[in-house]
Amino acid sequence: MSSPDNSPTNSPPSRSGDENESESETAADERQFAGDTLSDDSTNGNGRSSDTELEELRDDDFPTYFAERDGRLYQADSAASPYPLPVDTPENQRVTFLHKCLLEVVGAHYIGPVHQVLASVEGQQRKVVDLGCGLGEWVTEMARQFPHVSFHGLDIVPIATRYPEVNAQFELHDIGEEWRWPASSIDMVHARSIFMTVRDFSVIINEAARVLKPGGLFLSGEWLYYPSFSSSFPESRTHPSEHVPFLHKLYTTFHTILIQRGIQSPIAPYIADRLQSSGHFHSINPMIFHVPIGTWSSAESAQRIGRGNRAALKRFLDSIKPMLLQDSGMLPEEIEDMYAGCLAEMYNMQGLVSVYYLVSALKV
Repeated sequence: MSSPDNSPTNSPPSRSGDENESESETAADERQFAGDTLSDDSTNGNGRSSDTELEELRDDDFPTYFAERDGRLYQADSAASPYPLPVDTPENQRVTFLHKCLLEVVGAHYIGPVHQVLASVEGQQRKVVDLGCGLGEWVTEMARQFPHVSFHGLDIVPIATRYPEVNAQFELHDIGEEWRWPASSIDMVHARSIFMTVRDFSVIINEAARVLKPGGLFLSGEWLYYPSFSSSFPESRTHPSEHVPFLHKLYTTFHTILIQRGIQSPIAPYIADRLQSSGHFHSINPMIFHVPIGTWSSAESAQRIGRGNRAALKRFLDSIKPMLLQDSGMLPEEIEDMYAGCLAEMYNMQGLVSVYYLVSALKV
C-alpha cells in the first residue's frame, strides 16, 4: 500500500473541527461513492437465457420475497437464510461500489487459473455458479468476458437484472440448501461476501466440492470486518483497540451478535485452512488485499478509492444498526455515541484499511 499522506485529515460532522470543512469532506466521499456506483449498462444484457427446468418468477410474486422493517427492505421473514442485512437500494449501492472497487484493486474479477478452467472444449458446455449473486454484476461482466460459458447466479431474493446476457441466468435459491446440479457437473463456483447467508461455511465448501468437476475451480472472497491498518503503519497493527477503540467495539459487537444468531464469524481468515482440511481441494492460493479507508494515502488513485470506501463503510454502519439496537444490549444513546466515535476514527485515523481475503482452490 502506498505511503500515507502527511497532511492533516478532516473530522466528520459529529466531532470537533471546522463544520464547513467536515461537511465538504463528507460530501466529497458521497460524490466519489455515487460516481463509482452509477450504472453504466453493466446490468442490461442483449437477450435472455432460458432453462426448461426452471419456472420464471411472475411479477405478483416479487413482494412475497421481501419484508419491510423500520424503513429498510429485508429478505422475507419466512426465509430460512440467516442473512441479517437489508436488500434495498442503499445496501445494493454499497455492494455495487465494492464490486467496482475490488475490480480496480485486484485487477480482475478473479484470481487463479480461470482461463484454463473455462477454456472452450468442443462438445462440452462450461458452467459457472455464482453464489449470493445480488444484483448480478459479477455474472453479467463475466458472461461478457467468457461468452462460451454458461453462468448461473443464485440468490434468495429477486434483485438481479431481469434481462441478463444470453449466456447467463439468475435463479432463486437458498445457497445453504443443496444446489440443483448433479455431482461433478460444474467448472467453477464463485462465492463472494456470502458468509452471513449460512450458519456453517462448511456447507458451502462441501457443496462446492460435490458439484465441481475434478480440476474445477472454487473462488471465495470475504471481507474481514475488523479494524486494520496498512503495513505502512506497523505500530498500529498489533493492538487496534488502542488506536480505534470505537471501531474495535463496533466490530466486536457485530461478530458477537452474528455468533449469537448461529453464524460462524469471523470466517475470512480461515477459509483457506477450511479448504485444506476438507480434503477436497488442492493448489489452494490465498491472497490478501488492503483497501484504504479515507484519503490518508499519497497516491491519488488510493485517495479516490478511499473516499468511496469510507462512504461505503458508513452505509454498512447504517445497515447493521438495527441488529445492534435489537441484540447488542446497548442503549440507543450508547450506540449513537459509538457511531459518532467510529466516524471520527474513520476521518481522523491515518492508515485505516478494509481487508479482503481472496482464495482460489482446485477440486481434487
